[in-house]
Amino acid sequence: MMKAKVGEILSTILKENAYIRQNGRVASQRTVTAYTEVLNMAFDLLADIGFKLENPRNLNETHVAALCQHWYREGKQVSTMQEYLSKLRVFSGWIGKESMVKSLPKYLPHVDKEKLKVGKIARESKSWSENGIDIFQKIEEADALDWKFGLMIRMMLAFGLRRKEVTHNKPWKSDHGNKLVIYLGEAKGGRPRDIYFDNEEQRIVLDFVKSKLKKGEHLGWETDTRGKPATLKYNIRRYNHYMARIGITKLKDGVTGHGLRAQYAENSAIIAKMIPPTLGGTRDQMDRSDLDVKRAQISELLGHSRISVTANYYGSFGREVKTEEVNRCKNNIEAGLFALAGTRLQAVNPQRMLDCLQLVGELAALDVAITPQQVQHLWMNHSARHAVPWARPRKGNAEAMEVEALKLIKKDNHANR
Repeated sequence: MMKAKVGEILSTILKENAYIRQNGRVASQRTVTAYTEVLNMAFDLLADIGFKLENPRNLNETHVAALCQHWYREGKQVSTMQEYLSKLRVFSGWIGKESMVKSLPKYLPHVDKEKLKVGKIARESKSWSENGIDIFQKIEEADALDWKFGLMIRMMLAFGLRRKEVTHNKPWKSDHGNKLVIYLGEAKGGRPRDIYFDNEEQRIVLDFVKSKLKKGEHLGWETDTRGKPATLKYNIRRYNHYMARIGITKLKDGVTGHGLRAQYAENSAIIAKMIPPTLGGTRDQMDRSDLDVKRAQISELLGHSRISVTANYYGSFGREVKTEEVNRCKNNIEAGLFALAGTRLQAVNPQRMLDCLQLVGELAALDVAITPQQVQHLWMNHSARHAVPWARPRKGNAEAMEVEALKLIKKDNHANR
């Protein structure tokens, strides 16, 4: 009953305030939705952790501190906590308590202030897979909502497209055989680019998408609900609405649609035999000049000219890069297999046996003793990053296998704490 009463009063406060920005302009529905989600979450959480607030207007600093401490214990990212606080700060103004909400370090005095600073460098993976999102399931949900939306998710994962790019893209026109061309009118900041294929899954996705569209047809919606030509604003709004419908929101899952672009960046790094920091990669993988070449190539695929931008997607290797640790890949994979011991593994699918033997042979060259069953387990997990049950192995797959081994090590360490 109390939650219902609080929710009712909160709804009234939102209606009276959320639709008007601080500069006096009308707020978008997306902004209103964001405030509604965060504030409802905050007051529900306060009730769950023992604060009996009968009226949201009674919110005080003790409540805000309790929320911050709970979010920190839950492992929320600093950027997420800062976002929540900013909305609570605006809310406090709505209820006549303008200066009530302080900065995050005020509520977390035991935490190093440097660790509470928000930077653009990714410290944790923003990708869907690394945040526990089942991409197969989300694609099915998207297909059920709107077939074009399902195609968009496939293209964003396969080619790292932004929202504007995916809604503007004409797949038949953009397909140039060995690359997908993003034209001037589609690209952010007017910077066109060529996205060269580096795996078979990209060709499979593009051919599938083309089979669903007419030549010259956009991936995005061409008409709105009234039957009039759809604007970019309409397409973005509809895209955001559908993302929320399948549960992809910063609030609920800690990820956004942009996480598919981060996953593409990570996948591209792995294919380039470079393990990104967000997946456990260290600075000693290769010579600095080689590392910078690979980072520059991935930056171009993403539509950026500066290699430093890649840190926003998959983390920073730091300034000092040492030479590669002897037997790093071998040691990590063997440690991952040790963590896998005791897990009941599936029998090898006969159709995958040749691929598994290829991978076994590749790792044998690194002096790693591994069975086809263990290989299948690791490679299935890697394949899920591309939203396919089984990706055909390329030449040189040790880094991809190492990434999956590092996940097993991390999971095992977490379980043994």
